[in-house]
Amino acid sequence: MFAASFCFLGMLLGMTGMFGVDDPAERKADQTPGNIELTTEQVVVFKDGYCLVVKDGVAKTDENGFAHTYEVPDAAVLGSFWAIPEAGEIKSMVAGWEEIENEDTKEVNCTTVHSVIKANVGRECRFMIGADQFDGTILKLLSNPVDESAEQQLRQQMSASGHFNSSFVAGQAQASHFLLRSDDGDVMVVINQVKNLTIDKMVSTTEQSTVQVSKKKKLKFDFGKANQDVKIKLMYFRPDVRWIPTYRIELTDEPFKNKAGKAPRNTARIAMQGEILNEAEDFVDVPFHVVVGVPNFRFRETPSPLVLEAQMQNSLASVAPQLMLNNAQVLNQFSNALYTQRAGEFRSQRASGGGGGAAIEMPEELSGKASQDLYVYKLDNMTLKRGERASVPILTTEVGYRDVYTWDIAIKHSESYAATSAAHASPLVLSENKVWRQIELVNDTDIPWTTGAAMFVDGFQPLAQELLTYTSPGGICRVPITVAVDLRGKAVDLEVSRDLGALKWRGYNYAKVLGKIDAELANNKTVKVPVEVSIRFGGKATKASEAGRISLSAYNEQDWNGRGDAINNSSSVSWKAEIEPGECFKPEVDYEFLFRR
Repeated sequence: MFAASFCFLGMLLGMTGMFGVDDPAERKADQTPGNIELTTEQVVVFKDGYCLVVKDGVAKTDENGFAHTYEVPDAAVLGSFWAIPEAGEIKSMVAGWEEIENEDTKEVNCTTVHSVIKANVGRECRFMIGADQFDGTILKLLSNPVDESAEQQLRQQMSASGHFNSSFVAGQAQASHFLLRSDDGDVMVVINQVKNLTIDKMVSTTEQSTVQVSKKKKLKFDFGKANQDVKIKLMYFRPDVRWIPTYRIELTDEPFKNKAGKAPRNTARIAMQGEILNEAEDFVDVPFHVVVGVPNFRFRETPSPLVLEAQMQNSLASVAPQLMLNNAQVLNQFSNALYTQRAGEFRSQRASGGGGGAAIEMPEELSGKASQDLYVYKLDNMTLKRGERASVPILTTEVGYRDVYTWDIAIKHSESYAATSAAHASPLVLSENKVWRQIELVNDTDIPWTTGAAMFVDGFQPLAQELLTYTSPGGICRVPITVAVDLRGKAVDLEVSRDLGALKWRGYNYAKVLGKIDAELANNKTVKVPVEVSIRFGGKATKASEAGRISLSAYNEQDWNGRGDAINNSSSVSWKAEIEPGECFKPEVDYEFLFRR
């Protein structure tokens, strides 16, 4: 599995040259020995919330043959974190933490007697201690440098948490006394006893040095060659970037320019865009690739030890759980359709009957490359910071479509009676008219349509929103639009006869029920319409009218009210027809089923 995954990563890595991304050789390495200058080369985004990040870097190794970077990702899948040198080899890659100190000096106000005295050393002053007044020149503060071991202990305490960014004032310990030179000699004064300190033209500010202490992740590479220019690619598979395809499909009455031998169809104008969500890291002027299909990464929930994290972080799942299908009900309903690429393909063979594909208008320099059952759309360079969202046009095209009206009837039988139109079972419900208008789209292009939300419009008038499922080039997909109000259907299930001693099997006596289902679908439209009717029920279909197609399968408990018997089949009968305006289509089916007495 790892070999297959690595081949896949290598394939995506190879797209760098394919798409003309800048060569890192054109950039000069940072003159600081050992520091790797990383640039994001490309981001390959999948629909399941994961992405492949590819970075390239240049550096000059230090005197020991090492190079390093502090740009360590906060998430990467086990087995997907790779550093690949352009030439030679990397002897080792070590991940760890490094403490970094930055000293900062700034001017602050004097807010204590100690700070005022420190800022005015060498100047004359006057102050009170109790009832006594003192005059003289501030000679110096009496203090000692901070003990290095004590300072180190303070830093260790501040860094104990691992992830930190702390600061403390560097320098000497705060003095408790100062020397005053007076006419009577030098006097040692306790600072906290000084009152009413007066200094002519007092200096009220002082400089304070602050040491900023932080702990950063660090990757260190051993190239084994000192003071050498090196180039590497760093890639990893991580969560927190996802793309969602959405469609706008305009249905028109314009005839589609059919190829020879194709049935007449109208024209549908399809526009697809990709909505990209980024909760991973900042990407600046980076080419994005969005992929149709999802690779198999078995350890996607296991973090690589090189990212120095105990568990896989998945910020996108927290920020947008409804889009990541964390909701169990949404997951049960839509996960298969969203992630199974062939979920809605109606017919896989070439539907157009020869000839080239339909013309596609894409944004400039936008193209798709198919490889290893994954189809890649390349987008232009873009900047997408962490927490931002983007919508990018991917394709526009015109294809042919036709209306198909479908009526799916499900009738439940009982071992004690056959349901009728007056019963509480399916026939009464079915008389409410569940005939659906569906749109049948032909993918005459040379690229697949991936699963996504589709908004159907007539101009700017919305018609419906549904899920357009994966359709390969040359395939046909159907999308339900709305319940048809001008097609009225009714179905009646009648018992014809009953034989109480029909069969004895495994010591039990079985009765046989013979029945008949009469359906009627009326076309109240002013035009001829194509219809497809299917009836499913428990029992064995024995005869169907109007060239109905009978399909028998094993017992299904959903075909029965209460308890059925596994000796029975599950039957499905389907018809295709065209109904003229004002006419009716009347399919019939005879059946039988057994129940134990």
